[in-house]
Amino acid sequence: MDGTISFVEAAAIAGQYLTSHRDVADHVLVDEGQDLAPAHWRLIRSLVPEGPNDIFIAEDSHQRIYGHRLVLSRYDIMTRGRSRRLTLNYRTTAQILRWSAKVLEGGSYVDLDGGDDELTQYRSARRGPEVSTHPCGTITEEFNVLAQVVGQWARGEQPETTAVLVRDRSQRERVVDALHERGVQTRAVDHGSIPPGAPVVMTMHRAKGIEFSKVYLLGVSSRSIPMGIKAYDFDQDEKDQALLRERSLLYVAASRARDELVVSWSDQPSPLLSASVSAGDAQHILRTLEPWNTGQWLLRTVSSRHSRIAMSCRGRSESR
Repeated sequence: MDGTISFVEAAAIAGQYLTSHRDVADHVLVDEGQDLAPAHWRLIRSLVPEGPNDIFIAEDSHQRIYGHRLVLSRYDIMTRGRSRRLTLNYRTTAQILRWSAKVLEGGSYVDLDGGDDELTQYRSARRGPEVSTHPCGTITEEFNVLAQVVGQWARGEQPETTAVLVRDRSQRERVVDALHERGVQTRAVDHGSIPPGAPVVMTMHRAKGIEFSKVYLLGVSSRSIPMGIKAYDFDQDEKDQALLRERSLLYVAASRARDELVVSWSDQPSPLLSASVSAGDAQHILRTLEPWNTGQWLLRTVSSRHSRIAMSCRGRSESR
């Protein structure tokens, strides 16, 4: 033991302290609520006494990639009957939204009220090109396709608004090296801000909360996604939850794209890709990717995610 504590442990300690020091805040605003652990919710409840408009929460259960499936009422945060569902997506095109939603098919998602959360009513305010999918026989072939696509993006304006997303850090480093060998310069991003001047390569987890004009999802194969599910063979419920997190991760990665999305894999596609995605829409010949409504991404600095807005209040509920 090195004497350090985790963020969750720190939240638990702070929450315990605040149970006797509640005059900290009048209102609390919470974003990305689906990613918070029980200790975080106890801390939030301790920050502000119950009252009208005490806590405002934005959450999207489809983006739950850290495994904290829970119901807020267990932490004295009452939102049932006081929530609003946002159904209009301003970030992605209708084509990207439709493709991303297919990844979630077969999963059962529960919001923070404990109710079913479905994407059937969601729609996009914009249209664009169809998602481009590229099944490849080998990883070398896949890298060649990647270099052709990203090389074209790199020659455009503000190439840092384009990204290659992969499953883990080791794959990220392989991609950077492979593109360098093919004459395409990119930057691996782990911590900190995104540097200008070149397309970026990062993990799907790191990309959460960020958006790009164009996204390339590389390595969406049966070897990479889902990952680590066998470790849960001893517990079917844990295995089901792990599979949901993998679906959500792929959904998060795909929905980082505003205007264009390209997906590739070598050998067998991920089983999380539906038959209509991996076979019916697959194309073996690389299309020329023309920018869709160039410059429009400059106007879209604020995006509406598929979020559920919940307010815990004793008075009248208000929505933003």
